[in-house]
Amino acid sequence: MKKIALYLILFLATSTLTSSCQEKKVTNKQADKLSIQDTLTNMETNFKWQEGLSCPEGYPIEVYRGWLEGPLVSNGVNEKPNSTTSISGFGTTTGIGNWGENSSGMSQGIKPIPQRLNCIWYSYVEDIMYEIDTEIDYPKMVKLFNEGFQDSNRKRGKVMTTYNHITIGFAPGGVVVVWLKGGQKDVEIGRYHGNKVVITPQEIASLDSHERLLFDPVDRERTLKNPKIIAPEVQQANKNKPIPYGLWDSYRIKYSWRPIYVFVREGKVQDELSFSLFNGERETLLGEEFSKNEYQERAIPRSLGIRWWDKNGQGYSGSFIFDEKEIFAAFKELHKKNPESNIDLEVKINPGSTYLGLTIQNGINAIPLKKSKTKVFESTMVTREYKKE
Repeated sequence: MKKIALYLILFLATSTLTSSCQEKKVTNKQADKLSIQDTLTNMETNFKWQEGLSCPEGYPIEVYRGWLEGPLVSNGVNEKPNSTTSISGFGTTTGIGNWGENSSGMSQGIKPIPQRLNCIWYSYVEDIMYEIDTEIDYPKMVKLFNEGFQDSNRKRGKVMTTYNHITIGFAPGGVVVVWLKGGQKDVEIGRYHGNKVVITPQEIASLDSHERLLFDPVDRERTLKNPKIIAPEVQQANKNKPIPYGLWDSYRIKYSWRPIYVFVREGKVQDELSFSLFNGERETLLGEEFSKNEYQERAIPRSLGIRWWDKNGQGYSGSFIFDEKEIFAAFKELHKKNPESNIDLEVKINPGSTYLGLTIQNGINAIPLKKSKTKVFESTMVTREYKKE
């Protein structure tokens, strides 16, 4: 009897603990929902934006069926999205340009921010159909749209604005990335993943002749050889090479870094510094952000632009396009040697403003980036008197 009583006590204690944990999980979920609602309270959820598509250069895709869905609303019987924005019917997305660059889009207007992505798309190089049906980070998008950002306008100077594009990127392996884009700022919302899907012969047979082309092997080969869809040099470079699965996820790895500049002699940088990142994001440091220039967790930069005046007031602009292998190897090496250190991307402007040097360093080690493509332009539009501070 004593053993039975002991087992009964243990059973009741375990049941109580399990029940308590389950209640805690439910409470946490409810708290998360309330937290989201609190975040969205008094925030605008309708903005003027346009949908867009992206894919890596050399890896074209086409959306077979797809749309962005707004938040669910109840009509008293069931729930349905308060809006849908189609992302199909644009034809082949070529990917001529950098990962994350926007293309397509036909429905610009004031509409709800989407909460869900539902899509089936075709990856030409892989000869695979993928599908995805997923929530996207709605609270993050609402927050960013409402906050806006400072942008540079030639006529009005520095102004507050907000995003005007929601772009969906599709990369080999079923990788899906969503960005907000506007002016000189692009922000990643999230990375998602699609699964392989097979469209039945019955469904293909029900399509019109134009839609059936997407499933025609002859049309696929024609598309892959089209120089307007995949540039000839890219076709040649990728010939007989395996698809670099995982590459676009590696672009999302972030390091704590900032861009800095050094004049060999006198000069003054304009308070505007812009750079694009391999993960499809873009930043422009203006005003206070430029002055503070704080270290931030960022992806590795793809390109950078800078403007300055020499000691005589002559304006210049310069740009870097980084060599991918070189800059990735440099960031990895510095991080490996000292994972806790911040990294400076240093631009050095030589006397006469005819040449720009570039080095990344962490205060202990420095690595010159010699393979970057660099250009310097003398400005004919902007010339100001340089005043030594």
